Amino acid sequence: MHFWRLGILGLAAILSTTTLASFQSLPLSQSLEQSSIPLNQYALRSWNTRDGLPHNSINRITQSQEGYLWLATWEGPVRYNGRSFKIYDDTTVTKMRESGALSVEYDALQQKLIFSGPRGSVVTYDKQSWTPQVIGANFVFDTIVDHNNIRWAATAKGVYRLSDNGSAVHYTTADGLPTDFTFRLFATPTTGEHDARLYVGTRRGAAYFDEKTDSFISVDSISQAQVRAFTRLNNGTLIVANDDGLFYLAPEADDFEAWPYPMKDRVTALSEASDGCLLIGTFARGIGRLCHDSEDWLSIENGLPNSHVLDIFTEQNGTIWIGTHGGLVQLREALFRSFTPNHGLRGAYVRSVNTDSAGHIWVGTNDGISRQLSSESGAIAFEAVNGDPQLAALSVLSLAHGDTDVVYIGSYTEGLFQLTNGKVTARLNRKLGLASNEIRVVLPMSQTDLILVGTAKGLYLVRSSLGSLDVVRHYTVADGMAADFVSSVTIDGNGALWVSSTQSLSYFRPLSDGTWQPEPIELATFTGASNIFSGTFHNNRIWFATDHGMLSRSLNGNDWQWLSRRDGLPFDKTFTINFDADDNLWLGGARGILRIAKSDLEKWMIDNRVTINYQLFTEVDGMVSRQLTTGGPASIIDKHGRLWFASALGAVMVDPRVVAEYNSHAPAPIIESITTDNGELGTDKRIEAGNTRTEFRYVALGYHMPEALLYQVKLVGYDLHWINRGNQLETAYTALPPGDYEFMVRSRYPGGDWSEATRFTLHKSAFFYQQPWFWFTFSLTVIAFVSIALHLRIRTLQYTKRRLQRLVQKKTQELEAMALRDSLTGLANRRSFDQQLDHELHNSRRYGTPLSVALIDIDYFKQINDTYLHTGGDEVLKHVAKLLQSLVREVDGVARWGGEEFAIIFPQTRISDALQVLERIRVAIEKLRIAKFEQARITVSIGVTELSKEESSAELLKHADRALYLAKEQGRNCIVTD
Repeated sequence: MHFWRLGILGLAAILSTTTLASFQSLPLSQSLEQSSIPLNQYALRSWNTRDGLPHNSINRITQSQEGYLWLATWEGPVRYNGRSFKIYDDTTVTKMRESGALSVEYDALQQKLIFSGPRGSVVTYDKQSWTPQVIGANFVFDTIVDHNNIRWAATAKGVYRLSDNGSAVHYTTADGLPTDFTFRLFATPTTGEHDARLYVGTRRGAAYFDEKTDSFISVDSISQAQVRAFTRLNNGTLIVANDDGLFYLAPEADDFEAWPYPMKDRVTALSEASDGCLLIGTFARGIGRLCHDSEDWLSIENGLPNSHVLDIFTEQNGTIWIGTHGGLVQLREALFRSFTPNHGLRGAYVRSVNTDSAGHIWVGTNDGISRQLSSESGAIAFEAVNGDPQLAALSVLSLAHGDTDVVYIGSYTEGLFQLTNGKVTARLNRKLGLASNEIRVVLPMSQTDLILVGTAKGLYLVRSSLGSLDVVRHYTVADGMAADFVSSVTIDGNGALWVSSTQSLSYFRPLSDGTWQPEPIELATFTGASNIFSGTFHNNRIWFATDHGMLSRSLNGNDWQWLSRRDGLPFDKTFTINFDADDNLWLGGARGILRIAKSDLEKWMIDNRVTINYQLFTEVDGMVSRQLTTGGPASIIDKHGRLWFASALGAVMVDPRVVAEYNSHAPAPIIESITTDNGELGTDKRIEAGNTRTEFRYVALGYHMPEALLYQVKLVGYDLHWINRGNQLETAYTALPPGDYEFMVRSRYPGGDWSEATRFTLHKSAFFYQQPWFWFTFSLTVIAFVSIALHLRIRTLQYTKRRLQRLVQKKTQELEAMALRDSLTGLANRRSFDQQLDHELHNSRRYGTPLSVALIDIDYFKQINDTYLHTGGDEVLKHVAKLLQSLVREVDGVARWGGEEFAIIFPQTRISDALQVLERIRVAIEKLRIAKFEQARITVSIGVTELSKEESSAELLKHADRALYLAKEQGRNCIVTD
């Protein structure tokens, strides 16, 4: 039997003689999904000390009722919320005799965690306090709560039964234990055939506790080797792992039986997967999964940080967590699946993916060619195509399939190959008629024997027959092409060709004789894009992925549409473009894969002023690398409707049909802490009157892709609407007025629905002068005083009126003199700018939002004045001002700072985002040409800074000015940050 037919990808099977019959005889639960993907195709993430863990050995894992993951490490208990680790290594807090934790158990009935460790330490934690109990002076390897809600502990010197009052009953070999060295505990419930039992795993086999005799009875049907793990399957089968292998007790049986075939490595951990298969951890082979019809393994070669597995835990949502000596590992079924050399690919850097006539996937990398293996189980695996020496270590740029078994391979340095049944049957290169061996595109023409071949030196029309490739026509710049270098070729519904290159696009108009007439397209007339990487024809429109977003044009008119960062895309450069069966748009680039829903795309096509909605997918969604590559093609749709992408670390596959259900519901957040000036908020939920800062920390305990979770908060009584917090896990309020408040927080995955809001009510006390009675008394006093003074006031009213009129007149004159607009450019002047900056500074501190400021100086402006006089300098200032106003948002503040200097305020903007806008400004000004002064080359130096916590407006401007000075020092025409 072939291993791949059993789903074995990566390591070989434990026994080469294992048969399908032996698999089917395994005492496993009925598999929910017989075609589960192999372990090495799960999305794998790992964490170690570099990621915040205190120690790389993860001894045990559990989950509390609210959803936190708890880890027992050699440096103490650790809590994980999906974003950060909280370490409890202070023994004065945990009351442990040493910081190391060997086990962790969750008592669901009492909602307490139980940790154990060296020197007899057993500690319970109830979210607020740690309660210690010391039993002897030896290692406590395990704890458990049995069916009678009694806590037990396994130690190097016997078993202890613990009571709430701190006392303990000690059991040893005198009480029936096979040996005093006990390592594991396991409790089973009452079933139809068996009473509830407490099992103990020792160095010399297993035993169970007999309540009638208050002693332990050895399990003779299990060999006398060290027991390392227990688990109970959903079908009621109890499985025990010791150093001799696995043993199982069927629900209706009285004695354990040996596993149908032996293990060749010691099993250290057991768990049942959500699909009914058995997960096993080992000393040296990593983690394996045994199903009714398959067996597969995951080890260091597949991404495990260490092959010694200490624990396996499946959390509430089916995600698998693995504790190893090399850190914590997460395995989950993700939306995207990546296929790398671990799955049979020849090379990792993929440049092209395509299908053959049978629908199998072919992958071209920098190191060769691979093709998909056929599999009855549905598992996806690849094998290298290396039966011909000419294909050895071939750097592939393009792939295409012809009729039957013919496949075309375009290489980087060796030309074009025709493959039949994996063997080279024809070849075309510089020696045989091509001007270049760099083959970027191979595109067979439907229902003909012709193929289009795009090279670094023009487009070729080639006739292909079995065993021969002959050049029919060669198109170059001399024939009307915009450029010789061909990066993509797309055929539209009229039979015309759209041939792209770096910096250009050519339209090949079909002629009556079956040839084409190339015509250059003037891209600059409708887009800032120039480098077109790929194209597709869909819904009677041509679509292109470019270095500045996406371009589209219908065949019925010259209605070019340009979707880019200015319309809301998160990045500029897109390499691939495709549509799924539901007309959703997929764009791939070096920073991930974008999905734009059909409805959102149609809305934008109708009104380009709307901001485009999208979903961005990265490594957290399952792909090994978000960096996609270019090739011919670098993205395709297979016969099952799945999308494939070429990436820098493997071929990436996604099924578009499951995207809508993917992470559509986020968990409701937990409020982890509320901190005031005096520390954590007390149980009375009352904030002192003089408190100046209140900070809320929260997190949604979702472990699927926690970094992608978005949050909104609202403080009822203060905020009028929900405040977007992105993926930030804290929100602070300063100087809250006295009163009652309700803090609300909710979460969602991008494109998903908002969760239920988590709420917390609190009250801020008032000073005496803020109390209602004080203001009532004060108001009466004021009224009496006003009544007494009214008579005096009337006497001086006329005098006051005249004085006020004079003051109003004077102030009016002053305001008129303080014109808020610059008369030359129409921009805000310095005074107006200062007022807006103070206002935005106040908002930034109040809402905790970022704020960036830039100063812009026209380089060598004196030379412009000297050359074109001051009237020419004024024209330059007006054009630059107009350009600046057009390139920023309405909420951004643009002002003439003085002379040839300008200033921009970017509210709610980090410096990284401001830099992107400023770079567009710098480039646009560099390209600016003024009709009367076409010879003038205008450049600017830019200094930009971001507001820090306690910085004043003057300090902020000082930092921006210092950055501007450095920009001039560094040669001008550049941007410098401070």
